[in-house]
Amino acid sequence: MKFELVIDSGCGIAETPIWDDRSQTLLWNDLFTGDVYEYDPATTEQKMWKTNALIGSCIPCEDPNKIFVMIETGAYLLDKTTGELEFLVDPENGNDLNRYNDTRIDAKGRIFTSSVAKTYGTDAYTPDQLGAFYMIDTDHKTVKLVKDGINQYNCIVWNKDNTKMFVVDTYNETLLAWNYDLETGPVGEPEIVINFKDAQGMPDGVSIDEEDNLYVCHWSQQISVWNKNFELVKTIEFPVPQIACGGFGGADMKDFYVATAAYCYTEEDKKNNPGAGGTWVAKNDIKGRMDYFFK
Repeated sequence: MKFELVIDSGCGIAETPIWDDRSQTLLWNDLFTGDVYEYDPATTEQKMWKTNALIGSCIPCEDPNKIFVMIETGAYLLDKTTGELEFLVDPENGNDLNRYNDTRIDAKGRIFTSSVAKTYGTDAYTPDQLGAFYMIDTDHKTVKLVKDGINQYNCIVWNKDNTKMFVVDTYNETLLAWNYDLETGPVGEPEIVINFKDAQGMPDGVSIDEEDNLYVCHWSQQISVWNKNFELVKTIEFPVPQIACGGFGGADMKDFYVATAAYCYTEEDKKNNPGAGGTWVAKNDIKGRMDYFFK
């Protein structure tokens, strides 16, 4: 893959690049500023909405005038016309020590999200500052605890037949897999299917293609690609070090968009890593899978 910089937004941590096939646009967000972006690659037009909060994810809705956002105080719907936020639910009921991180939606419309200490990634963080992994049912109110006592989870994807759910355990540098029942959700405890320690480096986001290959972004200037048997297929070198999350898009779903970070960068770091914190794209040889929309 040959990556090109498409949006030089300079985000502290850009997250959740998700394609909307109806408008042929890309959504993503800046974790620290709380800004949500929409980019049209055909016209290069860019729109932005403010949430004024730490934001983990933004996801297209079946209602094209709304964007689902998971911010530090819970789940909301963002009105694209007015910019107003409609509250849905807060799984942790006002716990101001944590924020919500990566969030995704399954084929039935259930919302999966995880919480993480606001100190994570700083000198103030200690491993006993814990978050949890939640499932929010299709009524957008009923919350089920999937797993507690976690440090940081990132991204959630499902295989093609919805029998497996994959989550990156960033703190422990592993990829977890749950058995999955589409009618009821995750089954039992997760299994470690990939251990990244002493190899690719700290994992962040994961994406999946039509052949169930997994694309894992690492904060070590590389993307690792694994087949459905969890065998390493290839490692892709990337132009900037901190690679947060990828997502497939484009008319043929072969454009692989990657959101990056410039976390704790000095001016010298930014000068030495042009495009850090921006969103990049490369053409893949296999079609990617669409993320599910909020219903």
